[in-house]
Amino acid sequence: MESVNNFGQMSDFELCQALSSRKDIAELAFTEIYNRYSQMLFTFILRTIVNRADAKDIFQETFLKFYSCCVNGAKVANILPMLLKIARNLCLNRFRDKKAIVPFEDNRIMVFDEELERNETSKIVANALSLLEYPTREIFVLHHYQSLTFSEIAEITGESLATIKTRYYRAKEKLRNYLIPFLKNEK
Repeated sequence: MESVNNFGQMSDFELCQALSSRKDIAELAFTEIYNRYSQMLFTFILRTIVNRADAKDIFQETFLKFYSCCVNGAKVANILPMLLKIARNLCLNRFRDKKAIVPFEDNRIMVFDEELERNETSKIVANALSLLEYPTREIFVLHHYQSLTFSEIAEITGESLATIKTRYYRAKEKLRNYLIPFLKNEK
């Protein structure tokens, strides 16, 4: 049997291939994949979707779809981009299904006033992120929080590099405009 230490030394490709092996080897490989990528994946999903319960569901479904792809013969050389792409598609589906939009002014009154009373800056930023349109928010999260390059984001989303850069800079500007009134109140 493979040593647990050996799994930590395996490449993404080898781990993906090991998922098709005996049950004990597949479990060790899956555990290594989970340990390597779960934190980054969940952070991306949560910051993109914002709702923790939905994020947990998408997180689990992402790993199930990934496992299924590997068991069915997918040859994956780099696991994180594949996980992010699966998660992105699931987030898009969830976002389309829930398309209940509250106008910005109403959302700002309901959410931001409550958050300011508690003085929790991170929640204010999370709420500001949730006000961005999904494609813009997704690109901002991938670049700013996941530290992916614009080229990597373009590959994951299938968008052009110019579109990715434009959306990112628009997201920064919108976030700045959303947050300026609250930052002035903090001083």
